[in-house]
Amino acid sequence: MTEISSRVVRFYLSAEGRKALRGVVPVRGSFQAQVVDTVGLGPLVYLPSTRRAVGFEEAVPVILLRWGYIASMTFDYQPEGGTPRVPIGFRSG
Repeated sequence: MTEISSRVVRFYLSAEGRKALRGVVPVRGSFQAQVVDTVGLGPLVYLPSTRRAVGFEEAVPVILLRWGYIASMTFDYQPEGGTPRVPIGFRSG
């Protein structure tokens, strides 16, 4: 599976996900969020509208999107390049 941590992802929820997250995500359509980390149950996403706990200045308000709640998702993908070739010492000219 592709690592989505630290990426901005557009999520399209299933009907179950839309129902479970009512009031947290938009009623219709997709929504975009920054993925902070992924855990076995699904991605932890940063939603600025999520209430921050009092007394935790360095805490980041996140919600867990269970994999079962996600119908699909889109993001910009850039494959990692191969190992760079090290010059072997030949020089032209």
